[in-house]
Amino acid sequence: MASESLFRIGARRRPRTSAQPFLCQTCASQRQSIHSISYSSKQGNIHKNALFRKMQANMLEDSWRNSIRLFSSKEGSTGDTGEGRKRDQVNPEGEDSGSHIFESMSKDSLQESSLIRSFCQQGKIDEAYRVFLEMKAKDKVASLNALMLLVSGLARLGQLENAFHIFVQLKGMGGYYKRTIYSGLIVALSRAGHYEEASDLLQQAKRHGVGSPMSVFKALVQTLVKSGHSKAAYELYVELKSKNRVPDAAILDDLVFAWSQSGEVDVAYNLLQELILQSGALRPSLFNAVLKGYAMEGRSVDAVKLFKEMESKNIEPNVITYNTLIDMFGKSGNLPEALRLYDTMKKRDISPSVITFSTLINLLGRANLIDEAYEVWTDMRNYGIKPNLITYNTLFKALGRSGHIDAATYIVEQMAEEGVYPDSYTFSILVHSLGKANKLAAAKSLFDKIKSKPGVVDVVTYTSLVSAMGKSGFVDEAEQYFCEMKERGLTPTVVAYSSLIDALTKSGKLEEGYAYFEEMESTGCTPNAVTFNTLIHAFAKAGLPDLTNKLMKEMEARGCGPDPYTYSSLIDGLSKSGSIDAAVKVFNELKSLGAGLTVVVCNSIISAYVRANRIDDALECFNEMPQLGCSPDDWTYRSLCFGLKQAGRIQEAWKIEQLQQLSASKRIPFI
Repeated sequence: MASESLFRIGARRRPRTSAQPFLCQTCASQRQSIHSISYSSKQGNIHKNALFRKMQANMLEDSWRNSIRLFSSKEGSTGDTGEGRKRDQVNPEGEDSGSHIFESMSKDSLQESSLIRSFCQQGKIDEAYRVFLEMKAKDKVASLNALMLLVSGLARLGQLENAFHIFVQLKGMGGYYKRTIYSGLIVALSRAGHYEEASDLLQQAKRHGVGSPMSVFKALVQTLVKSGHSKAAYELYVELKSKNRVPDAAILDDLVFAWSQSGEVDVAYNLLQELILQSGALRPSLFNAVLKGYAMEGRSVDAVKLFKEMESKNIEPNVITYNTLIDMFGKSGNLPEALRLYDTMKKRDISPSVITFSTLINLLGRANLIDEAYEVWTDMRNYGIKPNLITYNTLFKALGRSGHIDAATYIVEQMAEEGVYPDSYTFSILVHSLGKANKLAAAKSLFDKIKSKPGVVDVVTYTSLVSAMGKSGFVDEAEQYFCEMKERGLTPTVVAYSSLIDALTKSGKLEEGYAYFEEMESTGCTPNAVTFNTLIHAFAKAGLPDLTNKLMKEMEARGCGPDPYTYSSLIDGLSKSGSIDAAVKVFNELKSLGAGLTVVVCNSIISAYVRANRIDDALECFNEMPQLGCSPDDWTYRSLCFGLKQAGRIQEAWKIEQLQQLSASKRIPFI
């Protein structure tokens, strides 16, 4: 068998330089052996068998890849002569083309060659190869026809290295120009995924005037498409067309599918049109492929045009056709058209699939049409289609987004009754939704029910629970689940640590939070910018400048900041500790450096001014924001309006609100 390195696909070959010989010593020896054999075939058979043994010894030490490269070059290619072509044309498949060797074979060699042929014809390739090896061990040479059959058989079995070793031997025996040999090897290489070697061999066959049947192009196009080389596959198609050869329908099939998904849907459409002219029997899958290509590019007009063309040719759309169109219109914001298509497919007795329902539930959920989403869910059950986890997750997201937690809990119970249990992703969605709805008792109850189920609870699940508990102020419970996660042998991630540290520091447990920060270091979990920002905010708010500065320096040394959120955390923390002057100093330093100023940082200092009742300073900063390259957001306007109203400056607050409305009218709505 070939070593792993031998079959490594796609390795780039280094270009040959003038100082670098084309052939290694072994390859040169191989060539010399072949030339000697060709010469001896003309001058007599005196040293023929000895030369063959020498050639075999040299050839079998090398890999089949080198064999291809060796004979792909023009120099030293024996048989690349008019005589060789003539021999192939006179008797392309028979024994005569190697008769100068055949005539000198011993009786035993003839019998063993006959045995190889017999085994090959019966499909017993391994037995045939065993006979070949036995002959080789006895310094015997099999007949040309036997070797050709053996090469083809080994190639079909995927024993490519063995096939190529014998292929090299055929070079010296005059069987090099056999179309069946080339075709068999190219097809075998293609099916095994070795597209570079198959392409090399095809080019070699062309140079020697050996034609290739359509099956060769079909196999090579298929493997090129599968390996992501659609352009090279298309070039083969163009080559066939340039020689007035009609490409096989299977080649066009492969190219239509490949170019539809590669961002060249117009090429795919043209290929589809050629296929329509060539073949009357067209499958919906071909149209669906091009339709999906249009959908991926958001070309709904072209997609609808193709859909109508499909119907005009009496090609019935199927569920995949409708799924593609429903998804396309839904993503483009045309939900009514997506729902109309759903009704149409039902009227045409095309049963929706689980993908249809999952897509619709997702689209309706995003539009906050929860009742309609649940109606589609009910429709799916009436069709007898069992939801998969993707469908459940989609529905849970919609219910959680809208706050329908009771419905989500009910569906979880339905899942359990049907023997379907949520995976970690599903549970994380549920816990997150329950946490946002402040229904932590339900989250804990659900967790306790399913945490013993295999594959449901993992680090992500625990992290969701720790985060939900911490954000809701249940710090002890958050720490409890964090410790339980470690006891179960699960390694907390940086997100889990950061969530717990955030919960602890916000509840005033700075020492405990910092202890977990140090624990991260010991376990090899590297803190990120979020972790540092959390601690910097907490220590600045607590009036601990030494620890704050230490963390800032450590953060910078690690190369993970400080970022705008770091400065925002620092300014906010300092102002909340009563150190407004220190907060202003940080902001002014950032201004002088001309870096790190974003709307987040400006909002922090404006909030700090408002908190300190320095409204004029807040207004000055607000007016300065455009010069600093920052545009106010809703938080900026709300904070400033709140401060002005608190100070009794109602007229000015009203003006700020007018500015906010004007700003909102100029924004492009997000779709």
